[in-house]
Amino acid sequence: MKITFEKESLENAVNDAMCAVSEKNTYKTLECIRFKTSGSSYCSITSFDLNKGFITEIPCEVEEEGNYLINAAKLNRIIKFLPDRDVTLSVNEKNIATLSSGRAKFELHALDGESFPNMPELDGDRGFSVDSSLLRTMIGQVYFAIAITDQRPMLCGAYFTVTDGKLKIVSCDGNRLAVREAQCDIENRNKDSSSLNLSFIVPGKTLSQLIRLMGDDDDKTGVVLGRKHVIFKLSDKLFFSRLIDSEYIDYNRVIPKETKINVRLSRAEFISSLERASLVTEDKALGQVKSHVKFEFTDGVLKVSSESVSGSVYDEVKIEKSGEDLVIGFNCRNFLDALKSCDSDMINLGMSSPLMCVVITSADEKKEEENKTDYLYVVCPVRMN
Repeated sequence: MKITFEKESLENAVNDAMCAVSEKNTYKTLECIRFKTSGSSYCSITSFDLNKGFITEIPCEVEEEGNYLINAAKLNRIIKFLPDRDVTLSVNEKNIATLSSGRAKFELHALDGESFPNMPELDGDRGFSVDSSLLRTMIGQVYFAIAITDQRPMLCGAYFTVTDGKLKIVSCDGNRLAVREAQCDIENRNKDSSSLNLSFIVPGKTLSQLIRLMGDDDDKTGVVLGRKHVIFKLSDKLFFSRLIDSEYIDYNRVIPKETKINVRLSRAEFISSLERASLVTEDKALGQVKSHVKFEFTDGVLKVSSESVSGSVYDEVKIEKSGEDLVIGFNCRNFLDALKSCDSDMINLGMSSPLMCVVITSADEKKEEENKTDYLYVVCPVRMN
């Protein structure tokens, strides 16, 4: 095999393909990227870690066709340090791959491309397409509440529900719940032309890589559901992942039906106050981290305070309150993550007692927008001594 690429296109493709490369796997093929020529002017670049995969095609000049695997981590590092010139990749009969650009030349061991694991069938009869920037924003605003590890596998992913004209994404890690909903233009791609009524759970690790892959020039993202996989079709890339095969929790039961105390305040001022409080709550002292912050809601003022072995903090934020006074404690970082995912200037906190969850919603005036979005975040309190 002998092919020549523009360095920038090769570097971008290999960097993107790293999203589905397995690290320190028993099977060396899963640590590789597959290069397979397609005609005389294109090369397919593929990675697959058995749970998620990536495919793209980039233009190149093909002198000799071939199908080989090259270690992804080594290749990615090498390309970054090659001169800004065309890069030639060649593999000889002894499976030695040579990367050359200008006077620079590297040699790596290659594997036969036929040893690459079999890919799943990348097709499905249900799907839709949606504005890429909206999808990227919505995923980013619920990602913080996806559990990293949990005995309930569904909590390690985000729950999507899609109907005609409406997209909702939900995540919950046991301490926080995030619900993001948008009324938007959704193109129905069901093959039988039936109305959209889809629900599925995408792993959090998949979504973090999807956000990274979605470029600013992607107008629409196509989403296709297979039997066990979801396929995301971007402008020049295809990214797929195994779905979490489970029923999602009844998250509506977590959301308080009514709140007796409602507080309206500036999101920016609240974030600034909690950032200051985090200097104390996240300060390690005597091998421990004092992580909770105390909120005291009174008429016109929210008193924010925290104490640890190493120090204390006190701050005040102006508020508008209806209902009784309340003293309640929260994990500072949990609350900050939720506030930073809001996109309104003014927010409303709905509470009832020191042991019940707080509901965070927008307090801005409703505006007519093309893609009308709403958010709701629920954060569990902590017991204070």
